[in-house]
Amino acid sequence: MKAIVYDRYGSADRLRLEAIDQPTPGPDEILIRVVAGSVNSWDWHLMHGMFFERLMFGTFRPRHRVLGSEIAGVVEAVGPGVTEFKSGDEVLGDLSMSGWGGFAEYTVGRADSMAHKPADVSFEHAATLPQSGLLALHCLRERWPNRPGDRVLINGGGGAAGTLALQIAKHLGAHVTCVDRGGKLEMLRSLGADIVIDYQREDYTRTGDRYDLIFDVSSHRGFLDVRRALAPDGVYVMTGGPVMRITYFGLVAPIAARIDTRTYRIRTHTFNRDDLMCITDRVAAGDITPAIDRTYSLEDVPDALRYFDTGEVKGKLVIVH
Repeated sequence: MKAIVYDRYGSADRLRLEAIDQPTPGPDEILIRVVAGSVNSWDWHLMHGMFFERLMFGTFRPRHRVLGSEIAGVVEAVGPGVTEFKSGDEVLGDLSMSGWGGFAEYTVGRADSMAHKPADVSFEHAATLPQSGLLALHCLRERWPNRPGDRVLINGGGGAAGTLALQIAKHLGAHVTCVDRGGKLEMLRSLGADIVIDYQREDYTRTGDRYDLIFDVSSHRGFLDVRRALAPDGVYVMTGGPVMRITYFGLVAPIAARIDTRTYRIRTHTFNRDDLMCITDRVAAGDITPAIDRTYSLEDVPDALRYFDTGEVKGKLVIVH
């Protein structure tokens, strides 16, 4: 089978199309013919060999040769012990607990990291949801139940998780402000953002507005800055940003929780099948439409990651087979 492989950390120039052996599903795994996949920040970090990724997935060279963790496809075979899926089922899921492998014609994934794809959801849309959709939903749930009229700010609203969080928040009745670079603001308006802010021109922490929830996809503001932008009972949720800033917030948040009525949390992606099916049902109903900037073929994955590197991506990049 064909796959995009790499053997050394670095730029997208290290990626190449190669014929490799088709994997075989082990116990509690399923073999999937990949119909669509998508690019996310974890692929980019693994490709470049960022610090924490090297600690977890190979210090000097990548342990997993094939990137790609968000996929949608058709079950070809099931391993011993798998009862919830059968050959021919259409599925979507997350391969990050299975050794990646989505940028290939076939891959194997843990059955407990997969869900049935509704017939009314395209493979392309489904491939955008397993990580980005769950991250968006779980961060919004840090202030739960959401109340109609809540003021929500999404910093990094033009990315994969941000565009989905915007639509989920609007579906729940929130007033949503999105922050991103100027080239993404019109797209955010079209998705329903009430207010858009170009971070290159304006600092959202100094507008005087206060928010019930701040979902920070790309944190570059200090603790006192985000505190100033939070309502007295507001919640700040960080999901990305420079390593030192994430570490800093991880140290400060427990202390702040003791002396402040506001809440500060760091959230990472966790797979939950019921929540993923909840999101796909909303896509099937037309309440949420994944934003897809561009689609690429399997052999053009290096170009997709080069474009991802520019920071200009609006929503998601999808790989179609």
